[in-house]
Amino acid sequence: MISLFEYGKWSTISERKTLEDILLSIWQSRIFTHDFVLSDNEKDKRYQPFLQFDGNSIRAKNYVGFIQNGAEIIEIYPKVFKSNDTAIGSKELMLKHIFYWFRYCRKWRFPFSQASLDTSETTEFPELIINLIANQFLEAVANQPLTMYQELEEAMQTPRGSINFKRYITNSISYGSYQSIECDYEPFLFDNKVNRAIKYCSRLLLNQTRFYENQKILQDVIFILDEVDDLPCSVHDIEKISINSFFEEYKLVLDSCKLILNQQLYSNNTYDLSQWCLLFPMEYIFEDFLAGFLETWFSKDWKVHYQKSDMYLAETSEGNNVFNMQHDIFLTAKDESKRKIIVDTKYKLRPTKFKDDPKKGVSQNDLYQMVSYAFKRGCTDIILIYPNISESVMPPDRFVISSGFNESEKINVTAMEIPFWSLNNFEQLDTRLKETIAWNMNRI
Repeated sequence: MISLFEYGKWSTISERKTLEDILLSIWQSRIFTHDFVLSDNEKDKRYQPFLQFDGNSIRAKNYVGFIQNGAEIIEIYPKVFKSNDTAIGSKELMLKHIFYWFRYCRKWRFPFSQASLDTSETTEFPELIINLIANQFLEAVANQPLTMYQELEEAMQTPRGSINFKRYITNSISYGSYQSIECDYEPFLFDNKVNRAIKYCSRLLLNQTRFYENQKILQDVIFILDEVDDLPCSVHDIEKISINSFFEEYKLVLDSCKLILNQQLYSNNTYDLSQWCLLFPMEYIFEDFLAGFLETWFSKDWKVHYQKSDMYLAETSEGNNVFNMQHDIFLTAKDESKRKIIVDTKYKLRPTKFKDDPKKGVSQNDLYQMVSYAFKRGCTDIILIYPNISESVMPPDRFVISSGFNESEKINVTAMEIPFWSLNNFEQLDTRLKETIAWNMNRI
């Protein structure tokens, strides 16, 4: 097993070509990036944003997760941990952080992010994912068995449901089989599309896992679904399934099934999952996490707009709007003040001694962009949010930008750290984050 950190050290792999082909296939399928606008480099047919290659050496870019190619497993962890010896020695703690972040994500939803990691004994990323999915499957089929109407098409001598005259003419009358009446009907069955998908995905995972605990859980799922047909399915099949709101839990189960079935793009064998991966771009996770956190804990006083993009920065002489503005997060106060704040998330580790820098580690381009957005919005407050670089969160830094038209008009910029991680006090991370954000919001 190879453990990497984003933009960390180089590691050696046994075989490059297969791994590179897998990554190219992932990127070209756009499983994780279907909403992004691609740059010119990203349109290159040999481009993939996950790993850098140099001969048989690899280095992680800005995606976290795992890649499994047969017996070779590559795990990639966030760069916020790469300089911390405690984190490097505790995969379990890093995984807890990752699932904690996913709990607040809205766009990058993990179908089992609410699951507790305390009951799992594995610290291997792929086996942990299998364990969480397997437990989710077992809890669903054991505690809330799903029986639902299943659409069937069948030729029979005694009509049932509705007669499909088009098929009756094509398949029966044209061959002189007048007694074979083509019917469409919906019996109430335990052997339905949902349970078939769960059973199929359970077999895929069973062929993949090496841990006895995971094997036992998946075998229990398959045993409970013994009366369900063993039929392969695809993501397209699952997307056509409609679930009654009474069985809301099964929507998350189907999300897990889609997560598994997406991996079949790299396999020619119906029950093979020897090559699979889960990779997530950390800069988007950081942004999505913070938006979800603000929406959860601060929506009473603030309206949280995620990736607000309803305005343009400029217009041409012909009157055409150009340069669409997209804010990571845009806050509007719900009180009479209707105060507006632009929040820009920066998944960057500022230098250890950034306090000695007059610019406080803030990129000049980032500041230019945000100030132009604030000017267009008529917004006087900007917050740049960075992850903490140590257990102790650094105090915020403030900049004031005066207008060249009227010096009394000022834009206030706050560059602040948030407790995005804590290796010494993970259980209090939620509380610390709320307090840090509230303290800074009250002083803007």
